[in-house]
Amino acid sequence: MTRCAFALVAVGAVAATAVPSRAEPQPIEVSPDARERVVRPAKADAPPASAPAARYNGVPYPAMPDWQNTLRRQVGGLAAADLNGDGRADVIVGCYISQSFPPYTDWENLIYYNVGGQLETEPSWISADEVHTGDIVIGDVNRDGYPDIVSVNGGTAFSPTRIYYGGPAGPDNVFDWASASPQATWATAGTLFDFDHDGDLDLFTANQGVSPNPYRPIYGFRNNNGVLEAAPFWQSDESSIQGGVAFADLDGDGWEDLAVSKWVNFQTAVHRVLAGALQTSPAWNSGHTGGDRGVSWADVNGDGWPDLAVGRSPIVLYTNVGGVLTHTWTAAPPFATQPQDMKFFDVDRDGDEDLVEVQFSTGRVHIYLNTGGTLSTAPSWTWDDAAVGTAVAFGDINGDGWPDLVAGFSGQPCVKVFYARIPDVPGDMNCDGLLDEQDVPPFALALLDPPAYQAAFPACNILRGDLTGNGALAGDDVEPFVGLLLAP
Repeated sequence: MTRCAFALVAVGAVAATAVPSRAEPQPIEVSPDARERVVRPAKADAPPASAPAARYNGVPYPAMPDWQNTLRRQVGGLAAADLNGDGRADVIVGCYISQSFPPYTDWENLIYYNVGGQLETEPSWISADEVHTGDIVIGDVNRDGYPDIVSVNGGTAFSPTRIYYGGPAGPDNVFDWASASPQATWATAGTLFDFDHDGDLDLFTANQGVSPNPYRPIYGFRNNNGVLEAAPFWQSDESSIQGGVAFADLDGDGWEDLAVSKWVNFQTAVHRVLAGALQTSPAWNSGHTGGDRGVSWADVNGDGWPDLAVGRSPIVLYTNVGGVLTHTWTAAPPFATQPQDMKFFDVDRDGDEDLVEVQFSTGRVHIYLNTGGTLSTAPSWTWDDAAVGTAVAFGDINGDGWPDLVAGFSGQPCVKVFYARIPDVPGDMNCDGLLDEQDVPPFALALLDPPAYQAAFPACNILRGDLTGNGALAGDDVEPFVGLLLAP
């Protein structure tokens, strides 16, 4: 896609770009944390949604989205989860407000429920409140068996973070819990994690303020058997501007540690948890003060130690060797700007974690494929949007067993879904994209009882087992199946 030129304006600065005329000022977009401001000329819309022929090149997503919404909103956070217990992933959208131009007039949070493998055209759930939401986190906070929505809030109004408790048919649209921080706080991101191993999910938020005091501590809210405390029980010694929080066991002591990314003049860090106690000062600092946004953990190289990706410009990876983090990888996208959102996810279901980012300033979604423990430096897949990019999530929307990609933007449309295309791998009878020992039982089932196979694997084509090419699965396919299975 041909892109129009853009300019980045530092936070707090005034855009110096000329406008075509007083009647036609240029559009301005501001990121959810207000760290980036993009001045854009008017630009063509993204190509219309379509469903191209299935393809597979290691990343199962097509060149165009399969579904998109109709609303003009600023998406701050996204999640995909089954909220009403029907076995299908719904899409939860958190919306933010900013001094963008033309202005946005609505910023309630939304749920697009999944009806028979297709998202609603218009959201049937709209939050009763309308505040700045920069992140969405899903988890069973109150331990009633239903997923709850954590709306990580802030903005210049310092709106408190809120939780909508779930129920059999989904959550009510009126919030049930609100944070009560010791000072007015703009929360930028959050995570639910049982850091103290007591069986319930605690909440941690990355935070900032606004000038003249833009710095805040990281906050932790304790969960007492399903009751989340409103006031933070824990805060970091340092106040800073943070952009992301995530837990993993850095040092192999059985307790997961907290990584936090930090903005300019502060270092991304890891706080250790020692015997269930989260330390207020970091045990590791990145040594980089140029500004990071976002952190994500995954065992990239499969050695049993979680590695740390940091949302720098561009993204970098710190490999964990025995509890020691070392910078080993740097992404090389065409436009090396910071991600607004990033996460690890096994997009091709090959057993290792791939890295996904969405860039605010360019509107590009990139997937860096993990092959044999090594991330590709150039993106393995790209979606180049006409709008600025804000969030990514994954969930099986169409019910074929493969995770679909949900991308969020600031603009119209603001949510797009790319359905995974199941790769056509001969002999892959469970449709996971691989031929391995997991395919032996379904191959036998397909051979002996085709209707039972099709009922058990409705998204799979039984002719994947036709390895002789005669148009049917039969006994003469057994030998070539075993040969492929045992091939090096």
